[in-house]
Amino acid sequence: MNWRMSSSITCAVFFLASCSIHEPVGDREKLVLEVNDSRFDSYLQKMVAKEHFTGVALVMREGNILHAKGYGAATSNRANDVDTEFHVGSITKEFTAAAIMQLVEKGVLKLDGHINSYLPAKYRSEKWDAVTVHHLLSHTSGIPNYAVTRDYYHVVKGFCPAVTVDGMVREAMGKDLEFSPGSKYAYADLGYTLLGIIIENQTHTSYANYIKKHILNAMGMASSRIHVVGRAPDEDEAEGLRWSAELGRHVPDDVVSLPSTAPDGGLITTLGDFVRWARIFSAGDQTILSQDSIKLMSTPQIRIGNGGPLDGMGYGLYVGDRLIGHGGLVVGFSCQFVYDRDTRSLVVVFSNDVSGNPQEVVFGLLTLLLTPH
Repeated sequence: MNWRMSSSITCAVFFLASCSIHEPVGDREKLVLEVNDSRFDSYLQKMVAKEHFTGVALVMREGNILHAKGYGAATSNRANDVDTEFHVGSITKEFTAAAIMQLVEKGVLKLDGHINSYLPAKYRSEKWDAVTVHHLLSHTSGIPNYAVTRDYYHVVKGFCPAVTVDGMVREAMGKDLEFSPGSKYAYADLGYTLLGIIIENQTHTSYANYIKKHILNAMGMASSRIHVVGRAPDEDEAEGLRWSAELGRHVPDDVVSLPSTAPDGGLITTLGDFVRWARIFSAGDQTILSQDSIKLMSTPQIRIGNGGPLDGMGYGLYVGDRLIGHGGLVVGFSCQFVYDRDTRSLVVVFSNDVSGNPQEVVFGLLTLLLTPH
């Protein structure tokens, strides 16, 4: 998914309790209001100066919001705040994984089922005969990832129209596997593109519509959606930026990077909606997946061997002994999340700037949170 930096320690949110700060908004609650803690704000202001950070940050512990605030500009005429909508890149993968697990629960798919049985005929390759749904979910398929540039690429602000998706899949169909399926880990966005195609082929609806009906609407995520090429940005949506050292300011991001498809990086969401989504990991506080499926998603299926705190890969999630996470980078946007299971502490950073390091910001906030004061 459009990585222009290493994806070795990327993170996702695991939140085990309802937010304690809320107010009615229409027929639903607004789960995240602005809250300012001087400890975290001081650190983030330093990141604004050092990293030119622009975006939003959330710090929670045991269900209580300790800090939630926007920094910098969302657009040329609006500042970021807790309701700003952000592209969150590869965070989308856990939504795709959840959709696959729904179909497994319904008996439509099997984790050990071979993908050629579920893909449309035009996308079946004899080189993929041994590749299963499990292999795609856990990045252990051996299928080569996207290349950086190709003649057939037509990308709109980093996102692929159908003709580009078709070209990427057909190119991969003719390539040998990089290793025997299940024997190694290698992060592959294309695997999640294929999972999205499987969802469409087996449900006879578009990936975006399936996610909207069965995931977003079901979780009450009214401010979230899947990016579709050609869509107009919403009023509350941030503009994707990068820092220009030459100009000394943020400018619209136009750097060529790997293309993104909807299933591997198309989610647009808010802090409040992501808190709603995170309830999927609390015991019984959701209805879209069984606890057995959630356990499979959040259990290491293979060890990555990076020596870091997130050294295992589940289904669309990085998993360590203590921390759980994932993150993303897409044209103009970067994000990072980490959840500490020992202290039930959650840190979230959404940024509409690709020049900074949200991982540094997240782990800096987590360290500050866990340091006695």
